[in-house]
Amino acid sequence: MKKRVLFLSLLFIFVCFLLLWTGCGSDEGAGAGKGTDEGASAGVDDVDGADEITIGALLPMSGDLAVYGQHVQKGINLAVKQINEAGGPLGMKLDVVFRDCQTDPTALRDGAEKLVNVDKAPAIIGPMIRTDVATPVTAPNHVVVISPSNTPTWVTTLDDDDYTFRTTASDAIQGKVLGQLAWECGYETAAILYINDPYGGGLAESTSEWFENSGGKVLGMAAYDPGEVAYRMQLNELAKGDPDVLVLIGYPESGVVILREALSAELFDEFMFPDGMQSDQIITDVGGDYLEGMYGTGPGAAETKSYENYLIAYEEEYGEKPATAYTENAYDGVVAVALAMAAAGEEALKEDPGMAIRDNLRVVSNPPGEEITASVDGFKQAFKLIGQGEAINYEGAAGSIDFDEYGDTVTPILIWKIEGGEIVPVKSVVAD
Repeated sequence: MKKRVLFLSLLFIFVCFLLLWTGCGSDEGAGAGKGTDEGASAGVDDVDGADEITIGALLPMSGDLAVYGQHVQKGINLAVKQINEAGGPLGMKLDVVFRDCQTDPTALRDGAEKLVNVDKAPAIIGPMIRTDVATPVTAPNHVVVISPSNTPTWVTTLDDDDYTFRTTASDAIQGKVLGQLAWECGYETAAILYINDPYGGGLAESTSEWFENSGGKVLGMAAYDPGEVAYRMQLNELAKGDPDVLVLIGYPESGVVILREALSAELFDEFMFPDGMQSDQIITDVGGDYLEGMYGTGPGAAETKSYENYLIAYEEEYGEKPATAYTENAYDGVVAVALAMAAAGEEALKEDPGMAIRDNLRVVSNPPGEEITASVDGFKQAFKLIGQGEAINYEGAAGSIDFDEYGDTVTPILIWKIEGGEIVPVKSVVAD
């Protein structure tokens, strides 16, 4: 009896060891061919004959830009919903996984790495800022990045193997419009306070250049770091010489603190803002009376059928108009990716999905081809034409999404005004 028990015990131990050994061996090989060694971005076996395909979104859902990230997410979700209602790329359901970059470069890189290596996304909508932090992760792994809002001029020259795109105009254009607008508003002297990051520094230089080219004089420029308790030192320095206006280049969370300090200390009472401050939050938290009549710039949209369709669909979905800029730019990014997937075809998506998307973004977004408007019916028509081998040209909600050789687009710049406690569009302009 004892011998039998001993034999069964040894047999049980052997079987457990064998199962453990074979289990470890199968885990080791499960991800073969899906990592970054070959440069391919996604689990390509999952694309062939799959029911769905997943893209990523890297947004600031917390931190200084949280108010933007949370509304841009709505634009992305609306695009995904409409694309799926139209049948999806190659009949697949489009899905999206969101990662929070926290308005922080370290968290942004971590989010990019997770989207690439964990979520296996072949394309990412975002980030809203600091594409340069994401590109070293995404480009070598053949992952397309389409930012709805990263406007600095240096994005044009990133070493990205053509994997970085954006659906908004460069700050070279916004700075020109903002600088000229300040002069046209009657300001002869200005001070510029800008957030200490590549966006803030680049836009400050461009705005200063165009304000002075128009005839004005910039009396001082200073940088600030977000998250500080107070910004009185910079404001006191910039107030010297009594400039006519303070151009505040930053984001709402810190911008509100700066505006309150400037007003309470009676250092400034005239302000101008760029896209980063184009948010209802500054009116709510500072007070509309204090900001009445102030002007700003941001991403504009041409008065097109696509833009009209987008606004109607957005309000039907969420019961409100977009509360911040860049929701339509993010929407266009999703649509362009989905149409590029369809144009690429199953074989190309299976072989290298990121490269397939990259190589077809201009095919579906640039002339020539039948114009496609932003709507479920428009996307159905696009998928139909692509299936028939016909050329299409997606005319985006934010404007013509015609990607140049650098992945840039030239979309309109909006001039807006704070009036009656609201941000009111004045006009959209297209600058060279």
